[in-house]
Amino acid sequence: MSLAGGGLWISCLWLVIYAVKYSSRRSKSLLPFSQSRRPSTEVSLKNLNLRVKTEVFNAFHDELSTRLSSKPSAMLRQTLLRLYDLGSIISTIGMLAAFCLLLSTVVTLSLDVLRTRHVTHQSTSVVTKRGMDHVEDTFSSIAPGHNAFTINPIIPGVTVPFSHLPLILLALGISQIVHEAGHAITAALHRIPMLASGVSITFIFPSAFVILPSARLENLLPRDRMQVVAGGCFHNFAFLCFLLLAAWSGIGSVFASLLFQDVSALGKVIVGIEYDSPLIAHLPVGTLITKMDDVQMGSAAQTTMADPWDDYLLSPASTPTRGWCVDQSLLSKVSGQECIAVGLQSCFISKEDAAVQYSLSPAPVFTENAARCNSSMECAPSASCVVPRSDQQLVRITVAWDYAGNSGKDIVVWKGPKREIWEQVEVGNLRPRFSFISRKLPSVVSCFFEYMKLANLSLYLVNMLPLTVLDGHQLLIALLELLFGRASGGLGSDDLEASNNRSWTPHDSSAQRTCRAFLSMSTLVLVTLCALLGVIRWSEN
Repeated sequence: MSLAGGGLWISCLWLVIYAVKYSSRRSKSLLPFSQSRRPSTEVSLKNLNLRVKTEVFNAFHDELSTRLSSKPSAMLRQTLLRLYDLGSIISTIGMLAAFCLLLSTVVTLSLDVLRTRHVTHQSTSVVTKRGMDHVEDTFSSIAPGHNAFTINPIIPGVTVPFSHLPLILLALGISQIVHEAGHAITAALHRIPMLASGVSITFIFPSAFVILPSARLENLLPRDRMQVVAGGCFHNFAFLCFLLLAAWSGIGSVFASLLFQDVSALGKVIVGIEYDSPLIAHLPVGTLITKMDDVQMGSAAQTTMADPWDDYLLSPASTPTRGWCVDQSLLSKVSGQECIAVGLQSCFISKEDAAVQYSLSPAPVFTENAARCNSSMECAPSASCVVPRSDQQLVRITVAWDYAGNSGKDIVVWKGPKREIWEQVEVGNLRPRFSFISRKLPSVVSCFFEYMKLANLSLYLVNMLPLTVLDGHQLLIALLELLFGRASGGLGSDDLEASNNRSWTPHDSSAQRTCRAFLSMSTLVLVTLCALLGVIRWSEN
């Protein structure tokens, strides 16, 4: 799906939501509604924010709080309290790590912008070919690998394919629910009732929230309040560790083997092809690519390449080490001038003498199993040993197929950059055992798994930044109270994911106010600089 198509679908979705809203306004209830009883679920729509707040889970939360406070659950309660004490420590470490990561990103972006401007200034004053080589060398020194510890945003349609957007939103929504469960469970441990919970969608981004009474929260000791505030990020950290453990254990491959057959030793399975690719008519989905030119795609034949598909198609073009014996009657020798490929014709050169050039169609040479050779001495007297000229960008794709009990092998000749094959053809290592299973299921599950890890890591780190709208601000307040003394609280209710968090109080010490102001302001400045420098680098590239 293209970026424009995605925007159209999102626009249609919000048009339908508003149409439902205004049509429901005109419908009148047949029974009188009692204003004294608030509904258990409330749906609100404002601008591009759809919010559902409910009290349905309040009774379950109260029951959990009662059971955790009972004598039979005393040991469990103490265990959970120690566990969430550890969560407070881990979240505090996450706050420091997030601040350092943000600072590192700003420094790295600043250096990249300065290097880029310096290179641009030099390239405008040097017009020789050597000068352009110097520019390319300088750019290679600031390749993406140079920024291994910086923040790289996930932007569908820009940094990742737009088709990944549903997976990203689903992973973000699940991670938000995991986060809010941490706030709810720690609140139940300290007998704090839950006023409401719910979910919301802002534009297309999902979020979840729980609302707790601020008076009860502020009356907790700083250590206990840190548990409630840090519980969400601790859940994200714990869930991230669980996902990493599951990946390390290899349990996913065990389940995959029940539905899929691993054919990585033989080659690469074609999972999908772009609809506008010229290869779509020649490479059926589900067939097996066994070779690209002379390079085996199966891992069983590889000793040096980690992934032969990526390694070969992303490598520079090269001349084959072995040529083909072609009858001289088919060769059209080019004399007195350099060969120019026209139409289906391509330029070949003699294996012995690169100055001898021929013009011929590559398809019969590659697809009719012509004999391979290292020199013309290995060919028949009426044939010559030739190879494609290195700039012809010819790729031989060997495909094995098996349909209705019949099997065979075809060779597809591609004329163009190898990288275009890598961009247009999606391959995998697993072939479905049953026809009703989608071939894209392993890649979809793998992408979703990666986005789940990234979403939980992001919520753990970003939420711990000491900004007013994030959990890190409340954690910083409780941490400073634990270190310097307790401040007075307020009344009302706290939506732990909203912007009505507690601010300074007149009873805070000067050390608390100074430390909190310095960290909050410096974080805000770093976030602003990170965004501005990211835009500058993106515009200059």
